[in-house]
Formats: sequence, structure tokens, C-alpha cells
Amino acid sequence: MNPQFLVWFLVLVAYHLFLNLKHWTRQPKATARLSTFIYILTLGLFLCVASGYRPPMPTRFFIDRVSPWIFSIIHPQ
Repeated sequence: MNPQFLVWFLVLVAYHLFLNLKHWTRQPKATARLSTFIYILTLGLFLCVASGYRPPMPTRFFIDRVSPWIFSIIHPQ
């Protein structure tokens, strides 16, 4: 992964978090928990990619498994 992209992504996430901190006190509890969960998930995926581990993604499963199967049905040999 491009290090410049990783740095800018982290800067933008931190900036977005800073802008949203003042609004978290007025949000309902469920919305604040959902926002916290999304930030934790985003930062977890960021740390995985930054450390070199590529987490499995649903699109990769589709490309590797489902797409060839569909192609073989559409275009039989």
C-alpha cells in the first residue's frame, strides 16, 4: 500500500474525529456507540494494512470464488 495514502488517510480520520467530538455529547447513546464502533473498526483495519497484514475482504472472495463459477455457467466449455 502506498505510504502517502496511509498518512493522508490517518490525517483525514483524525480530522473527522476532531470535528465530531463536539457533537458526540448531544447525540443519542446508540448513535454515539455506532460512531465509536465505526471509528474503532476503521482504525483497526488501518493498523492491519499499515503493518502489512491484508485482512480478507468480501470482494476478494467474490472475485476468486463466485465470479469464475458464474462465468462457467454463462460460458460453458
